[in-house]
Amino acid sequence: EKFQLISEFDSDIILIQESEKLASNHFDGFEYHWIGQSESKGFGVLTRGPSKFPQEIYRPDFIYFIPVVFEDLFVLGAWAFNGRAQKFGAESSGYFLDVLEHYSERIQSSEKVVIAGDFNNGPQWDTPGHRNNFAGINQALNELGLYSAYHLSKSEEFGKETSSTYFHQRNPQKSFHIDYIYSNQNEVNSVEVGLFSDWSDKSDHVPLTVEFS
Repeated sequence: EKFQLISEFDSDIILIQESEKLASNHFDGFEYHWIGQSESKGFGVLTRGPSKFPQEIYRPDFIYFIPVVFEDLFVLGAWAFNGRAQKFGAESSGYFLDVLEHYSERIQSSEKVVIAGDFNNGPQWDTPGHRNNFAGINQALNELGLYSAYHLSKSEEFGKETSSTYFHQRNPQKSFHIDYIYSNQNEVNSVEVGLFSDWSDKSDHVPLTVEFS
């Protein structure tokens, strides 16, 4: 129902959390890849052009992380459930570092990489010694040659962003920057964050869009 709003961005790759299961050709001009525990609420990736959901490397016990591959690009969509992933089973993990360890070989062997989505995390929640600290996740991504396009473009510190991407209970006074687009393609043409006033009646998140050279 919200596809028209999203299609106006004219993006090549669109990652959408809390999306429903639909046919791969449901959206005109896009291929739709989807994962989820419930057909009404999962994680979808829309792509223009030929792309593939690589079942051979996909790990359904990672909640929710979806790989999508192109000829020269590896995309890992993230909707991190962190500790909440345990409700889907004792073997399930929503921790980013587990996911990066699994996909690290594919990331390092890919010419172009994008890891993007809702990380549900930021340095303001880091606690000493916790394995899911954002500082550790950011460091691990940097060691793989991946950097946040927003922070490269804006020259802002993590945790001190001037633009929020999430508004808890759609309250502008409870806003956080928890959505990120990391890539090894660090020539960034533009980065835009949607306005709360434009999106508050549609979602508790606003779109984060990046155009790479």
